[in-house]
Formats: sequence, structure tokens, C-alpha cells
Amino acid sequence: MMKIGDLVKYNVDLNGLEKCLGVVIGINGGGVDVQWMDPHSRKRGVGRLAGREFSCELPDFLEVVSENR
Repeated sequence: MMKIGDLVKYNVDLNGLEKCLGVVIGINGGGVDVQWMDPHSRKRGVGRLAGREFSCELPDFLEVVSENR
């Protein structure tokens, strides 16, 4: 079971995305809210629009790299 603060990545079923890393920031029903922090997930923009990408993912497509204690 994933929990807030876990470091996650996409599993190998999603070719090309397995190097993306993110932190679980919320549990949303059956989904997991993730803030991605790898270089490919940076939003383009200026000011408040610049930053990291957020998404809601199905836990079946994620694996825990490091657990929050």
C-alpha cells in the first residue's frame, strides 16, 4: 500500500516512463496523487506557472522506490 511521502516511479509496463520519479502527495480514492520531480516533468512557464508536474495515477502502474517511514 502506497502512502504519502513514498518515492515512486512508473513500472516497466509503461515503456519510456520508468525513469520518472515522484513523491506521493495524496491518496485520491483509488488513485494516487504524485508530484513528479524528474527533469522531464518540469512545467514550462514563468512565475507561478513554473514548477513541477502533478498527476493522479493508478497504483497498478507505479512502484515504490523508497518508503516514507
